Amino acid sequence: MSEKFWGLVKGSRSTLALVGLAALGMLLMFLSAEPLRQLPVPPPVETSQKPVPLGVEADYRQVLERDLTALLRRVSGAGEVVVLVTLESGFGSVYGENREATARSTREDDGGGGRREVEETTSRTEVVITRDGPGEKPLVLLEKQPQLRGVMVIAEGAGNPRLREQLVLALQAGLDLPAHRITVLPMK
Repeated sequence: MSEKFWGLVKGSRSTLALVGLAALGMLLMFLSAEPLRQLPVPPPVETSQKPVPLGVEADYRQVLERDLTALLRRVSGAGEVVVLVTLESGFGSVYGENREATARSTREDDGGGGRREVEETTSRTEVVITRDGPGEKPLVLLEKQPQLRGVMVIAEGAGNPRLREQLVLALQAGLDLPAHRITVLPMK
């Protein structure tokens, strides 16, 4: 390059700043043009349980009975097993709410020595609505699973008191049910 060019660069701060900005701009253009690297997505973890469709209590009960039957058949000595599950309640949701409460108290004295007190309270509750695309829906804070009423198990090996106790303990632990809500009977 010519000495005249280097003389301009050395002598002029604005020229040096312009060259630096041009280099920075080219670097930014290069970085933005490079495609973003995507991290590999891990494969989904397989589970033995099938997802339970929400909102259908009969399907939930059938899936629960099927899963319990498969598990209890694996208990040593249980043999063939049939399970019946009864539900106390169905699926439910707890919605977000805006609550507003006001209280007002008034005291009046009349000329004859009488006194009157008036207390007034008002409250207002409304469900929080969220926008979901073109529609609106209530804000769900909690989805509730159906509550179990009880479980009845009929097993080939349930004539053995020790096995019957093991099945009851397994159901208590797995379903968080008290023993009086679990019945284990021998199969005929």
